[in-house]
Order: sequence, then C-alpha cells, then structure tokens
Amino acid sequence: MDKKVSVIVPIYNGEKYIDRCCKSLLSQTYKNTEFILVDDGSVDRTPQMCDSYAQKDERFVVIHQENRGLSAARNAGTDRATGDYIVYFDVDDEISPLLIEDNIKLALEHDADVVMYCFLYDNLDTGERIENCIDEGFAGDNVQFFNNFLIRTIDHEVFNAPWNKLYKLKFIRDNDLRFLPEYPIYEDIIFAARMLKVAKKIVVNNNCYYTYYVRSSGSLISKYVDGYFDSVTKFYKCAISYCRQYENNKSQLIRFSSLYVKLVTTNLKQISCKKELSIGVKRRKIRSICNNRSLQNAIKLAELGIRKKLIISLIRHRADLLIIIFYKIMKKLDESNWRK
Repeated sequence: MDKKVSVIVPIYNGEKYIDRCCKSLLSQTYKNTEFILVDDGSVDRTPQMCDSYAQKDERFVVIHQENRGLSAARNAGTDRATGDYIVYFDVDDEISPLLIEDNIKLALEHDADVVMYCFLYDNLDTGERIENCIDEGFAGDNVQFFNNFLIRTIDHEVFNAPWNKLYKLKFIRDNDLRFLPEYPIYEDIIFAARMLKVAKKIVVNNNCYYTYYVRSSGSLISKYVDGYFDSVTKFYKCAISYCRQYENNKSQLIRFSSLYVKLVTTNLKQISCKKELSIGVKRRKIRSICNNRSLQNAIKLAELGIRKKLIISLIRHRADLLIIIFYKIMKKLDESNWRK
C-alpha cells in the first residue's frame, strides 16, 4: 500500500484563504493523504469552514484549540498525524498538485528523513513572482550534505522554513522535534537547525512546488516583536551546535554567523525606529544586545557587505546611542527615496 502523507495546516482567522488552501490540498495527484486543519482559536468563520470541509471529505481532520500560536498549532497537528510522512502548509500560501507525489517518490527512493523542495515568492503588492530555485538537486547522507550542499540551501533560503519540506514522521517523533512556542518569531529556522543536526539522509529537490505569498511591507519580520533577539540567538546557538558535529566547518560557521548578524541588525533597526519606545528603553535594549557574547563572537566570523561595516563597528563598540541615530537617519533616507 502507498505510504500515507499527513498535511498539517495551522490556521488563525484564515477565512479569506481557506477555500484556496483546501483547493490546493484537494488538487494533489497523490491520494493517500490526510489534511489536518488546526484551528488555533480563530474568531472569524474559520472553525465552521474547516468543519464543512471535514463533512465533505473524510481526509480532512479538524482540530479546534484555544489560541496558543503557530508553533503550538503545528505541534498539535504533528501529534494528531497518522501518516508515514508529514508536510507543513501555511493557509495563506499555495502548493503545486505534484508536491506530494514527486517528493514522496524521492523520500522513498533514498529513504530520506527529509526532502527539501524549492519555492516561488509571489509579492502581492507588486505582482512580482520570483522562482527561488537551486541549480541542481542533492541526495546523500548528512556528511555529504553538510560539506557539499548546506551553504546552497542557506543562500537560497531553502534551509529556513518547515513548509518547503516533506519529513518522515518517525524521524520527527523519534528525535522529539517540536516547534518551541516560547520563541515568538523565527521558530522555523530554530526548528530547521535542530532538525538537520539529527537528520541522516537528506534530499533536495531543485524544482519549485510551493508559492509563498509576501508583501513589500507589513510582515511580522518587519515589525518590532518582543523576544526577537532571543529567538534568533536560539537559532544561532542551534546552528553552531549543528556545525560543531563536523570537523571542516569554517565556511558553514561563517554563513550561519553572517545570517545571524543580519537578523540582529534588523532587530536593532526595529528597536531604533519604534516610536512607542522611549530613548532610555531603546538604549537599554540595544546595549543588552550589543553586550551579548553570541553576537560579539558572530561578528568576528561574519562576512558582510561594505554597507554593514559601520553598523558592525557600532555594535562592536556598544555604541547604543549612535546605533539609534544611524537607523533613524537611514529610515529618513529610505522614506525620501520612496517619495521620489
């Protein structure tokens, strides 16, 4: 009998997207599936819409729970899954009809713990669609992947998200791989680093199967979030732990350090430009970040463009007030250029 695949869809107030999401699910050419819709305490029509699909097709399973966040919703779906493999799918995105069929074939052919696949960016504000594809695929063990292919997956952001991967469910459960609700943002790259640390057989499919809808502005990662720095620092520590399993890890450490520093500078910009925070609070927050040992160590390893040199120097010297001034000036310049 064909292996069963569970698709886990966390939903919070997703009534605008549910029909398109379920259409994507029902269009899958691979039929031995279950679709687990996790209603995370929605207050719109999400609960009723999910229940309606479950009444029409027995492959739909609905979980209703109090609002506990994206990580808890994904965990609830994983706990409920009865498939041999699982796929995570965000309700406001879209997937190709061949996603499961093509990637389960690769998983079975190579007995893979995880199959990664590429995706499209679709900017809803500009209408721009960009294929985020790697030029070739990969199949091999963890050592081959780390040495020869990891950096490509980081550079193309194929490493990052849980929704462009098919996982063996036994692998997820045996290694107690769960999303960590205590981290409010970037829980996806924390999960990715922890997952790759224990994966033994890995496949990368360089074809695109997932459409990730984005906006030019207003996304969660562009806004100030309490706990952002703790989240990305947790990711970095997990990534460093992963790299230290291998002897020849310099290039990989540099890549992860560069990614971490970029994420932290985004957080510094958010803090500096948030009107609701007093100057005293901003300085304390920024000073605390600059004093962090993980960040100072990452700066020594990171390879960043020339435009980052000034902010890196300010971080290195714990110049909190100058960091705030720098980002306020940069914001005004960006706004001025936008008006032109």
